[in-house]
Amino acid sequence: MNGSKFLSEEEYVSQMHTGALLNPRIDSTFKAMFTQPTEESRAALHSFLEAATEEKIKSFELTANDAPVSYNGQRNVSYDIACVLDDGRMAEIEMQAFDQQYDYGKRAEYHVARLETTYLEKGDDWQSAPVVFQITVLNFHYTPKSRNAINRYAMRTKDGLELSNTLNVVFIELPKITKLEKSIDTNSKLENWALFLKDADNPKKQDFIKNLTSKEDGLMQAKKSLSNISKNKALWIAQWKQESFERDIRSGLNAAMQQGIQQGITQVAKNMLSTGIPLEQISKLTGLSETELQSL
Repeated sequence: MNGSKFLSEEEYVSQMHTGALLNPRIDSTFKAMFTQPTEESRAALHSFLEAATEEKIKSFELTANDAPVSYNGQRNVSYDIACVLDDGRMAEIEMQAFDQQYDYGKRAEYHVARLETTYLEKGDDWQSAPVVFQITVLNFHYTPKSRNAINRYAMRTKDGLELSNTLNVVFIELPKITKLEKSIDTNSKLENWALFLKDADNPKKQDFIKNLTSKEDGLMQAKKSLSNISKNKALWIAQWKQESFERDIRSGLNAAMQQGIQQGITQVAKNMLSTGIPLEQISKLTGLSETELQSL
């Protein structure tokens, strides 16, 4: 969905009356598709979690999106979607719609480390440390030298010896997945999920999406959930705001960051705050912590 061709929020939101679908690559839509109190939403998230972790999951529960803060001044971490799986494993899912030009690898490592330290309590032995997954969907190229759309990272020696399989990071780069459109019958579940996320809202790809979703019930349920939330005006407004500030405000942010002008970054953040954009999204764009943003 390209917001630039719409002249106003009202015109943009009017799409909901035409049967158009929200863009699942936008944070607010991505989260809503997976976290509604409906059977199709839970079935979709269940399917995605199994695909991303490559594990069978009996059940899961959504949990707090904010990691606990251990001391005054510690940087806050807000997850898009956080889950506790039936056997105590943890999973956290992020959608990154736009490249903010910071180190997503370090961000993912920090997220997965914070997730790990959230649940181990005083007195627990090390065997109780849960296996945790940090799963990021990237709507841009992160590893241009690698042709793989899906990369799985864990702590290993140079010759591949695994340490403990406790900290796991999964990156899904959507621009690289197009080459797999003709192999949906032999793709992995996660590869087909990536194809769905890339084109679910594309009106020119609906025949392909229909065929794709017929292959796996979880994808079919995701399409139903996306269709249902696409009738929600508030989500269309949220999507318009994100696309608008990415197009209009982010250009000024990039100029300020490239020049290293902190004052410029702060002013851009203030402008975003005045438009009602959520702190979490502004933090992703500017690199400022939510505590810093609250003090502006």
